[in-house]
Amino acid sequence: MLVEDDLDLADVTQAALQHDGVDVAVAHDGREAIELIDKLHPRVVVTDLIMPVVDGLEMMRRLRERPAPRIPIIAVSAVGARLRAARDLGAAEVLLKPVDPADLFQSVMKAARTAQ
Repeated sequence: MLVEDDLDLADVTQAALQHDGVDVAVAHDGREAIELIDKLHPRVVVTDLIMPVVDGLEMMRRLRERPAPRIPIIAVSAVGARLRAARDLGAAEVLLKPVDPADLFQSVMKAARTAQ
């Protein structure tokens, strides 16, 4: 699952991951993501951290309050302090924007393997 409020960036990222064979559902804020996670049970979540409604850090907090199994979360942001906070919340990986699509794909595959 990809959580990104920038519609153009979400489209480009989704297309890049799908091109590499990854099935990607998209949410545009943390609240929508939590609802979709409950329905779709994704193996990995890639999330921006600065979003309206419910930001990525709050979404991570809410997901971490749930009982296992825990979904690996890859946090993506242009703000280093947010990435440190995501790591403190247990992000499987943190990536600084702009993210190279090949690096994102490798991170998703690594997180998916650890989730099994």
